[in-house]
This record gives sequence, C-alpha cells and structure tokens, in this order.
Amino acid sequence: MNEKKILRCQSKKKALVDIMVLTYNHERYIGQALDSILMQQTDFPYRIVVGEDCSTDNTREIVLDYYERFSDKMEVVLWEKNVGVLQNDLEIMRKCDAKYIASLEGDDYWTDKHKLQKQVFFLESHQNYIGTAHNVRCVDQWGELLHRDFRFYPVCEEHIYGKKQALKHELISQTASLVYRNVYKEWKDSQWEFYLKSNINGDLVGQTFLGMQGDVYFFREIMADHRRSFEGDSWTSKTSGRNMLFYNYVVWKKLDQYLAAQYGVGINTENMWDFLWSEGKRRLLCDFNIKNLKVCCQLLFNK
Repeated sequence: MNEKKILRCQSKKKALVDIMVLTYNHERYIGQALDSILMQQTDFPYRIVVGEDCSTDNTREIVLDYYERFSDKMEVVLWEKNVGVLQNDLEIMRKCDAKYIASLEGDDYWTDKHKLQKQVFFLESHQNYIGTAHNVRCVDQWGELLHRDFRFYPVCEEHIYGKKQALKHELISQTASLVYRNVYKEWKDSQWEFYLKSNINGDLVGQTFLGMQGDVYFFREIMADHRRSFEGDSWTSKTSGRNMLFYNYVVWKKLDQYLAAQYGVGINTENMWDFLWSEGKRRLLCDFNIKNLKVCCQLLFNK
C-alpha cells in the first residue's frame, strides 16, 4: 500500500469548487500555478487540492510554504513514494467533494482572474450543461508564446462538445480550461477501481467520460497558458520527436474497451486504424528509419 500524508484544509466553509493540482518536479513553475489560482476573484469559496508526488526537486518545499500561508484554501496530499500520475490523479479526484471541479497541472497557470467566476456562473445558470472549457495558449518553459499548437489545442470559436465528439475521441481542451460538475461524487468503489485498472491517459478518458455524461460549453476566450516544456519530466519532453502512432492506437483501443464496459458503446477502431496506418506509411516514406518502420510493423501486426 502506498503511504501518504494529508494536510487538511483549515476552512470550515464548504467549497463550491475543488481545484485539482497534480505536481511532480515543478519547482520552477508550481508557485506561478498556485498564484494564478489564489488571484481568482469569486463570490464563492474554493479549495485547492494538491497531489505532490514525491518530487526529487524543491517542489514539495514550495507547496508546504504555500500551505503554511494559505491553509484555509488548501489541502495537500504528500506521497512518501512516487506513485505516478494516474494514481495521484485518482486519489485527488476521490478527495474532491465540492459541487464543481477545476483542474490545473503544476506547470500550467491561469491568466484571467475572473476565470472561475465566469465558468461557475455559466454552470449555475445553465443546469443542462455538465461542464465548461475555453481556449488556452501554448507557451514555452519561460512563458513565451509558441507559434504553434502542436495539433492539440488550436484556437476555437464558441461551440458545444458532447457525446458525438467524445465517441470520435476528440479532446475538449487542455485540462487547465475545464470546470465541470462533480459527477465523481456518486461513483462506487468498483467504478474507481475500474478507472484505475483501465490505465488510460487521464485527459482522454476523463474528457470522454464528461462528453458521454452531457454537453460541455466552450468559451472563445483565452484564460490559461499551457506550458510545453521540452526538458525534464514533462510529457512533451518525453514524446517530442517520437512516432506516437502505435501508442495512440493502444490508448484508443483501451478507451474503446472502457466505453463498452461502462456505457455499452464503443469507438470505431477500424476507422482509427485506417487513419493511423495511412499516416504511418506517409511518415515512413518521408523519413525511412528503423523507428518509423517499427511503428508500421506494430500497427500491421496488432490490427
């Protein structure tokens, strides 16, 4: 069993929004992330729930410093051993008991001090929506604008994300933009266990789950910066320059199994495979190397 220490929030007020902050080796960024939350101007109480995953740098010391100063707004989970993003995410989600949940990774930050107020006001006024999201900027490790979105988060006009988009394995937006109704409060232990065992990228399964539950309203405004760091332990640095086509196929297959088990519906993985196979061949022809050849073979023999 993985041991952890929990520092409780000292406020007696019930938070309307719980803000999930997952952090690991973010000593250069976690202060900015927490400051961007603390600057929020709201007419309701909120709670910051931090999962500190046994960082090897000074992230923990920084988090503890913030807790000492803002214990009325923060609850902190301190892992004694590194458990990884999936279990950290699961533990923090289970601790969220507010009406709404927001998310912010430890190396990202919000840029609009009215962000929470705008999104919560919308949800309070539109009971038929399950969540809200908005545009984000992609910035580098220094916070400077990157003039590309890496095909993940292009600037979009206002729109509605729902079941149709979820079944096409589309992401709503970057997690820093999300505020949604806490649908997890009603989950049973078996559902949490199944979620953990699914071992799927948290952003994908979480956002697909929301889309299956209801509609998400997307604001045109840019209210957060998502950091694309090409060094350290970030996902960007680990995947930059790599051919991720087979990895994507495996993730989509797992998600298809998850949706079938939870909702009795699934994604058309045949169409996915056709798209990935076509892209794999294109990359191989444009850049013939052993890595691209290996990915094509993996796709071919795991159809």
